[in-house]
Amino acid sequence: MKRFFALILALSLLLCACGGAPAETTAPPTTVPPTTVPVTTAPPETTVPPTTEPTEPPPVDVNPLTGEALEEVNDSRPTAIMINNLVKAVPQCGISKADMIYEIIAEGSVTRFMAIFHDLSDVGVIGPVRSVRPYFYRVAQHYGAILSSAGGSDEAIDMIKSAGYDYLNGIAGAGSWFYRDEWRRSNRGYEHSLMTTGEKLMNAAEKFGYDTTMEDTDYGFNFTAEPMTAGEAAGEITVWFYQNGKKTVMTYDESTGLYTMTQHGNTATDANDDSVLMFRNILVLEADSHVKDKKGHLEVQMTGTGTGYYARDGRIIPIQWSRESNSSHYVYTDMEGNPISFGVGKTYVAITPDGSPFSYK
Repeated sequence: MKRFFALILALSLLLCACGGAPAETTAPPTTVPPTTVPVTTAPPETTVPPTTEPTEPPPVDVNPLTGEALEEVNDSRPTAIMINNLVKAVPQCGISKADMIYEIIAEGSVTRFMAIFHDLSDVGVIGPVRSVRPYFYRVAQHYGAILSSAGGSDEAIDMIKSAGYDYLNGIAGAGSWFYRDEWRRSNRGYEHSLMTTGEKLMNAAEKFGYDTTMEDTDYGFNFTAEPMTAGEAAGEITVWFYQNGKKTVMTYDESTGLYTMTQHGNTATDANDDSVLMFRNILVLEADSHVKDKKGHLEVQMTGTGTGYYARDGRIIPIQWSRESNSSHYVYTDMEGNPISFGVGKTYVAITPDGSPFSYK
């Protein structure tokens, strides 16, 4: 029996040896798809233009009286208006819109304004209007301006009529292009109540057929945006018209670069909107002035040569002035004969009698 089991075991081992181990199966190779890496292409080089400061377009036009840029072409002819400057007349109306104001003696130590406007279209009420004198008429000639006043001295009216000068007389035109302000008439006096408006004067000029445009507007001003550094400091300028006469004070405000006017003890304002009278340029011209008749009318030198002062930007220099004839422009130079450059903005001109006190600090 034992021999039988041994035989069976031997036979089993033999069968296993003949069959061998089962064949190994080789897994098919795994094909890994190639990874596509996107290629980043550098953007084409761009040329960056150099940084430049933005430039303002050139002005369409320029106000010939102030040098200020205008947004549209404006060839308006200037208008020169006589303005009452007595204590009872202040505050006046419309004068803050004037491009230039001249202050000259009328009679005694009383002064009068001539307000010169390049354009009247947005001025509104103007006045009180007073009478003209020959030397104020000579100023209007300088600018070729239409002249407007409440009549004038006999000599002045004769000169205007003889020349055929374009003139709007408030006495003849009262009730049409001039009118009496009732409050001023009742509270200040009849002579302080004659008023007009920019629109009324423009309509009157058109009615009379006066030229309201002007091509030649070169008045001899050389405007600059550069600050004035020459001369001495002048934070306050005091102008007298004769000894102990009427006094005008100009005070410089560094924050605005302008001079503020004070007269009759108060800051000068415009009754239309309470705006303060301020100027970029201050001219004080000394001229021979003397009484010539029993009425106290004056003769004021308007041609020839003379001296004076020019101030802006808080500085002041002595100057010389000259004018060949009443139809020519004033020429202003420093004491070495170099032309003066005016700052862009409004101008105040005082024509004072020779020897009148003048100071600055």
